Amino acid sequence: MLFFCSIVFGQQNQNESQIKITIIDFLRWYKENESKLMTSPIVNGYNEDTIKKDSVLRVDMKSVDEYLSNFKKSNYVSDSFLGNLRALYKSISDTLIKHPIVDYFGPVPGLECDLLFGFEPEEILGHIEEGHLSEIYLIYNKALVKFDISKFNQMIFSLTKIDNKRWVIDSLDYDGTNADRAINKKSHTSP
Repeated sequence: MLFFCSIVFGQQNQNESQIKITIIDFLRWYKENESKLMTSPIVNGYNEDTIKKDSVLRVDMKSVDEYLSNFKKSNYVSDSFLGNLRALYKSISDTLIKHPIVDYFGPVPGLECDLLFGFEPEEILGHIEEGHLSEIYLIYNKALVKFDISKFNQMIFSLTKIDNKRWVIDSLDYDGTNADRAINKKSHTSP
């Protein structure tokens, strides 16, 4: 029984180490390559010319697919991750088709910020080395991980182990737990 427990514990430590490497390396890769992923404009139809009229804003799904293909080459993200990202772009595209925006030059509704890291991606990507895994839950070949960069910059990653060899990221999201606690604490102490 003791032998079995030490094997399981050793595998868990190895998984945790591989997960941390995957997350850190992905963040480094994204910081380095984000600007190179888009080989052609995803959004077309900006009206930069005050004389020309009838310019309709639209999402070019062919460019989205090229972007996602470049993203896939990283080998850090799963097809599920890419499918979810494509669905976001498709939803925005469908909305722009249903409700056209004409002669517009400004942030595209739904694309006002980095889809992965929000309005201030540098707050995460500029502090990768300070981050640490604070919670890891492993169930078979799935992992749910909380990655803390600072007290208020925390991410949640969902990963899958493929071919019993390497971990890939299925999703990432912001964890607002500490920010919510601070806001609630402040609202309860205010007069």
